[in-house]
Amino acid sequence: MAPENGDYLVLFTTSYPFSRVVESFLDRELPHLSPAFDTVTLVPRLYPQPGERLDRSLPENVSTEASIMHDAQGESTAAYYLHLIFSSLASPEFYAEFRRNYRPMLHPAGMRKALGYLGIALDVRDWVARRVEEGLLDPARTLLYTYWFDGTALGAVLAKRDFPEIQCVSRAHGYDLYAERYIPPYMPFEEARACSLDRVYPVSEHGRRYLSARYPSCASGFRVARLGTGDPGFLTSPSGDGVFRVVSCSHIIPIKRIDLLIRGLAEAGRMQPDREFEWVHIGGGPLQAEVEAYADTTLPGNVSHRFTGYLANAAVLEHYRQSPVDAFVNVSESEGVPVSIMEAENCGIPVIATAVGGIPEIVSGATGILLPENPEPRDIAEAIGRIAADPDGARAMRSACRENWERRYNADRNFSAFAGALQALLQQSSHPLAV
Repeated sequence: MAPENGDYLVLFTTSYPFSRVVESFLDRELPHLSPAFDTVTLVPRLYPQPGERLDRSLPENVSTEASIMHDAQGESTAAYYLHLIFSSLASPEFYAEFRRNYRPMLHPAGMRKALGYLGIALDVRDWVARRVEEGLLDPARTLLYTYWFDGTALGAVLAKRDFPEIQCVSRAHGYDLYAERYIPPYMPFEEARACSLDRVYPVSEHGRRYLSARYPSCASGFRVARLGTGDPGFLTSPSGDGVFRVVSCSHIIPIKRIDLLIRGLAEAGRMQPDREFEWVHIGGGPLQAEVEAYADTTLPGNVSHRFTGYLANAAVLEHYRQSPVDAFVNVSESEGVPVSIMEAENCGIPVIATAVGGIPEIVSGATGILLPENPEPRDIAEAIGRIAADPDGARAMRSACRENWERRYNADRNFSAFAGALQALLQQSSHPLAV
């Protein structure tokens, strides 16, 4: 049985705390959530691949519950997805969604997404119901928090329909928010997720405005809750040997447009044939081999390059500590507010990035250079050239980056405020006369 009169936080994740890569930024948030609640339960959905697994130590009042977690190594992936499909097809929720959005659901990708979202949601709903029936959760003193605005958020909505006293919130980032990222441009059960949760917390003002424009009648429930990074305790040095050093950090997937960055770097090398450039990309992904081969054949001799593959956060910061960096570049076609840019700015690295999603909230003319949403390679090359040609301006950018991080993306400040907001929401519902 759960302790009497305890406040419970249930946090649904993709793989945390078992993945060293996915949701690793929760390492900064969890120490603020833990003291705000009597009990915190982490409920991951997928067990990570062996090379990505990490055995984390957790605060004393934090536990992990893995009963809905799928292990691709130990189970049949086909059987798992058949389970999601059949449970979705047996649910009246599926047919209600089809009536509302039959056009995108007639597209195979739209149908797969809807089935996946609902299958995950039903697992979440059933997990909550079991815990309540077993006396392990008191609905009146429980807050469900889904880290992603996806099928787990829909599961929280379904659980709230069964147990209206439960408080339910979700963060909303980028992949889980912007329908335009996809073909067809469809986010399943979007209205239910946006309007039936007690709060939706986009990580950017852009995300809040986006949701508010789509669902104006529900806009009062959308609140910005920025992510953040910790103070590394150092500032990255600029190059002192005439080489201009560029870093990028992301998964190597189509939306990140690493091929476009390569063409921009190649153009920079051709525009300044007497200058040496060095580019390091941190991160891996399904396109890594293809992109590495493209870099080998595209970049001129004065642009060296290196792909590190996935690095733990500590290793990324160690690179910034030990190696000079002159610019961080992100040319994604869609973003929330990337943690990678927060980390670059808190190390004092000027940022060149596309003006998409929440990026204009963190990158400005003071902290770097904003590119068009769909830049040409020459746009990227000229931005790199501007920073390389103006050392005094670059120094000013480095100071402004650090100031911007301190003001808006300091993890301790942001996560403390977010934990307090969740605590207040639960206490307001469970002790309405005390607030």
